[in-house]
Amino acid sequence: MQRDQLFSEPHLTTREHQILELVAMGQSAKEIAIEISIAPRTVERHIENLRLKLNARNRAHLITQAICLGILTIDGSVSANGMPLLI
Repeated sequence: MQRDQLFSEPHLTTREHQILELVAMGQSAKEIAIEISIAPRTVERHIENLRLKLNARNRAHLITQAICLGILTIDGSVSANGMPLLI
């Protein structure tokens, strides 16, 4: 692995970005699966891949890493359910 690759933003697929945002909003794998019409186990696999790509220990750390890397940003507004809006 080259030095530039160690410090660059990891490449995430469109689906991984989608799932990352839903995880950041507090949804479970089952809730995400229902919302995007895939199997819960597939969602869990995407979350695990995200965790590995972002070198995160758990879901909370995953979101922290995504924010620190600029992959997720917090809008400052809140949604109807009181959760922060993510950009």
